[in-house]
Amino acid sequence: MSENTKPLKTETPCTDRSALSRRDFLKLTPPVLLGGIWGGSQVIADIEAASASPGINLSGRNLKGWELTLGDALYNRPGEPPVDMTDIEMIHERAYSELRANINRRIIMAHAIAYKRRINANSLNYLHSCSYLFRLPYIPMADEAAELNGETIEGGLFVWDGPGTRLDYGIAFQWIVNPWGDGSINLWEADGDAGHWVAGGSLPFDTNWHRVKMVVHAASGLARLAIDDKPYPVTLSKTTKDPSWGTEVAARLQAEIVSIYPEPAGLRAIHKAQFRNWRWQGKFIRS
Repeated sequence: MSENTKPLKTETPCTDRSALSRRDFLKLTPPVLLGGIWGGSQVIADIEAASASPGINLSGRNLKGWELTLGDALYNRPGEPPVDMTDIEMIHERAYSELRANINRRIIMAHAIAYKRRINANSLNYLHSCSYLFRLPYIPMADEAAELNGETIEGGLFVWDGPGTRLDYGIAFQWIVNPWGDGSINLWEADGDAGHWVAGGSLPFDTNWHRVKMVVHAASGLARLAIDDKPYPVTLSKTTKDPSWGTEVAARLQAEIVSIYPEPAGLRAIHKAQFRNWRWQGKFIRS
C-alpha cells in the first residue's frame, strides 16, 4: 500500500475483563485435561499470551484522535514547491471528519492519510475487524475549471512486523473518483517490493455514505474486505517498507484521499472526503 506511516508511539491498551490469568485457568481446569485434549503446555502458553494481550474495542463518531500524514502518491509540476503537510488537512465536525487535499489549489497531487495505530507485540496474532463509513461530499465533474475534484478515496488495514519479517501485512481498497474515469474499485496486492493495484469492481459516483468492512489475521493469512456488504476478492498483501520504519509490531487502520492528477491542463481542484462511525475490534487467536 502506498503510504509512509511509521509506528513510533505506544497507545494505551484496552482492558479485557474476559481474559483469564494462568492461575485462574488452573483453578478451573482439571489437571488431566491439560495433558490431553487441551494440548498441554501450548494451551497454557496461548492463554498467557492472550491474558497479556487485551482485546481491542475501539470506536468513534469521527476521526478525532487519529494522526495525519502525507502518503507517497505525490506530484508537483516543475516550478511548484514540493508537496508538504500544508497542502492537506483533517477537519473534525461533530458527526464526521473531512480529509482535504491540495487545499492551497496548487498544480500538484497530494496524498493525505489519516490513521489510527495500536502497537502490541501480539498484533500479528489478532483477528482485526474494522469498519467505517465514507462518502464524497460532491459529485465529480469532467470540467477543468471545477473547484472540487479528486483522484481517489482509499482505505486499509495493516499490521507491521518490525522485529521479524520487516513486512507490512494487510489489505487496501481504492475508489477512483477522477471524473474522467469510471468509478473503479481497485485492490492492493503486494509480495515484497512488487506491489500494484488490481481491478476489483466499480462504484458509481454519488454522495451517499458507503460502509467498508475489513478483516485481517496476519499470522494465518486471512483477509476479507466488503463495501456496502459486497465482498471483494482481496488477498493478504506483504509489502516491503523503508529501512527507517521501526522495530515495533503495530496495527493501523487508515482512511486516505489523493487529489486529482493535474496534468496536462494544470488542474487546481481541491479534493474532499468524509469519514464517520469507525470501529476496530480485535481478538487474540493463535494461528
